[in-house]
Amino acid sequence: MDNRKLIAFRSLVIAAGATVAASFVGVFGVMIGATAAEMGWLQSSSNSLSNLGQILWGRISDKVGKRAPFLVTGSIILAVLWFMLPYSRTPVNLIILYSLISIFSAMITVNWYSFIADNIISERGRFLTVINNIASAGTIVSLIAMIFVLSKNPDDVLIPFTAASGSYILSAITVFKLKESKSKTVMTRNLYKTLKNLKNNNIFYKYFMATNVQSFFWSMAWPMFPITIVSIMHFSLEIVALLTISSTLTMLLTQYIIGKFIDKVNRVPVIFLNKIMLSGIPLMYAFFNILPLFIVLEVYSGFIGSIQNTVTTSYTLDIVPQNNKAEYISILNGFNGMVYFFGALSGGYILTLFLSFEPLRFALVLSYLIVFSGRFLSSFLFKSLKEIDTGGRNNHVLSILFKPKGAGAPSGAVIHPR
Repeated sequence: MDNRKLIAFRSLVIAAGATVAASFVGVFGVMIGATAAEMGWLQSSSNSLSNLGQILWGRISDKVGKRAPFLVTGSIILAVLWFMLPYSRTPVNLIILYSLISIFSAMITVNWYSFIADNIISERGRFLTVINNIASAGTIVSLIAMIFVLSKNPDDVLIPFTAASGSYILSAITVFKLKESKSKTVMTRNLYKTLKNLKNNNIFYKYFMATNVQSFFWSMAWPMFPITIVSIMHFSLEIVALLTISSTLTMLLTQYIIGKFIDKVNRVPVIFLNKIMLSGIPLMYAFFNILPLFIVLEVYSGFIGSIQNTVTTSYTLDIVPQNNKAEYISILNGFNGMVYFFGALSGGYILTLFLSFEPLRFALVLSYLIVFSGRFLSSFLFKSLKEIDTGGRNNHVLSILFKPKGAGAPSGAVIHPR
C-alpha cells in the first residue's frame, strides 16, 4: 500500500476513534464531579499545551530530521493514555491525563503534517481536502454508531475512550508501513529574531493582536459549555453524540461551497461578520432550554465554524511571509495557547464567583453574558484588517496546523487529535 492510501487510512481511523472520543472529555469531567474551577483547569491546560507543544515538538523533530519515530512513539503513548482516561475517577487525575494527551497530540500533529509536506508533493492541496473529508465522514459514521451503542450504556465513557486507544494502536502499525523521504525543515532556527521583527509585518501584527484579544473571551466559555450540557440540560452521552453529529455534518456539507465563495471575495468583511456571528453562541447556551434548540445551535455552530475554518485559514496563510509560514503559524498557535490558558481559567473562576451567591442556572447566564460582551466587542478589532491576495488561497499543507478551536462543541473546546 502506498503512502497516500496509508495516510488516508490513518486519518480515517483517528477520526473515528480519538476525534470522536475527544467530544466526550469535557462532559465526562462534569459527570465525575468537576467544579467550575476544575473545568477551567481542564480546558485551559489541555488546549494551551496542545498549541504550545507544536512549537516544542516541531523544533525537536527538525533537529532529528525524521518524523516516523515521533509518530510511532506518540501513537503508543497516546494509546496508553486514552486507555487510562476512563479510570481517572477524580477531576485532578482527568486534568493530568488529558494534559498529557494534549502534549503528545501536539507531537503527532506537527510531525504528521510535516511528514505529508515532505512526502506528498503533487496535488497536495486537493489531497488534503480529500483527507479532511474522509476524516469528517469517519467522525460522523463513528458518532452515529456511538448513538446506538450508548443508548444501551448511556453513561459508559469506557466505549469511546477505548476506541480512541485502539485507533492509536492502529496508527502506530500504519506509520511503520510509511515510506519516509528526507525531511525538510519547516521551522526557522531563530524564533527570538522572528518575534522581534513581528511588528514590521503590520497586517499580520494587527491580525495577531486581534486574534489574541478575542481568543481570551473565546476560551472563557469552554468550561461552561459541558456544565450546561450535563448539569442544566441533563443530556446523556448519546445526546452529546447527536449534537456533535449536527455540527460536524453541517461543517462537512458547507465547507467546500463556502471555500469556493471565499476565494472570490474580500475576506475582511466576512471575517468581521463571522466573529460577530460567533459571539452569539454563548447567548444560545445561556437561554436555550430544550433539545431541538440545542440541535439548532449545533447546526448554526457548524455553519459559522465552517466559515471560520475556511476564511481564517486562507487569510492567515496569505498574510504571513512566504518563507516563514511555519514559523509564523507556530507563533500564532503558541500565543493563542497562552491566551487560551488564562481565558478558560478565568471563565471557570468567574463562574465559581457567581456560584457563591447565585444558583447554577443564573450564574451561568451572568457568565455567558460576560463572554458574549467580550467576544462581541473584540470582533470590531477585525474590522480594520486589510485584504491581501497572493493567489494561493487555502492551498498550503501547513494550513492544517492552524485550526481555530470548535465554535460551540457541547463538550467544550476540545483538542482535535491528528
